[in-house]
Amino acid sequence: MNALTELFAANTLLWVLTGVLAYSAAAMWLRDRGVLPESVRVSGPVLTLRTLRGRVFLNRLAAPKRLWRAVANLGLGGALVAMVGSFVLILSSALSALRTAQPSAIQQPQNFLIIPGVNDFLPLSVAPEIVAGLAVAMVVHEGAHGLLCRVEGIDIESMGLVFFTFLPIGAFVEPNEEATQEASRGARARMFAAGVTANTVLTVLVFALLFGPVVGAIAPAPGYAVGEVTPESPAAGAAS
Repeated sequence: MNALTELFAANTLLWVLTGVLAYSAAAMWLRDRGVLPESVRVSGPVLTLRTLRGRVFLNRLAAPKRLWRAVANLGLGGALVAMVGSFVLILSSALSALRTAQPSAIQQPQNFLIIPGVNDFLPLSVAPEIVAGLAVAMVVHEGAHGLLCRVEGIDIESMGLVFFTFLPIGAFVEPNEEATQEASRGARARMFAAGVTANTVLTVLVFALLFGPVVGAIAPAPGYAVGEVTPESPAAGAAS
């Protein structure tokens, strides 16, 4: 059984690599032929979409500048606390791993990666949900950087998404370097911390929805759940 599982995994990996190579060859052929628009850039299996269409929306959203600056200042303080806390957590985890003769499953190297099928706690079946969640988090993160750029008067060169073949793996906002250098130190700090602040707010909202309306809408099923019965017993006869 283990041999069959390993063979299936090897064949799946081979098909995935073949698909990535075929996609890369087709994308670079289209790029060299000049078929792709200027907003699309290809480098092997990595495709980048660049646009400025969202800048008008960001300009409108950035209108209440005092509000966004106040939120960004709170986020800046929270980011500093989170940075120190993360360092302490990593240090304590490292010391705990050194003291433990046999590390637990959660301390295994592959379980530090948020990759379904590689991480023991993330089966491959949840890959679509994880990819969708990461895509939302990346858009919110980079959108917050862009929003604070407009709040602080920093021009945006471009913004967009990064794909590995068809999978979104990143987002970006490119602020104008000269305008960034001319901005005050506080403005730059708020702009750089805006992504972490936005992801923190998004996490709080998601958990509030999860433990509020979602959990409240779940009701226990009537009766009792039976997992197993004794063969040839009255319960087995009733179940059949």
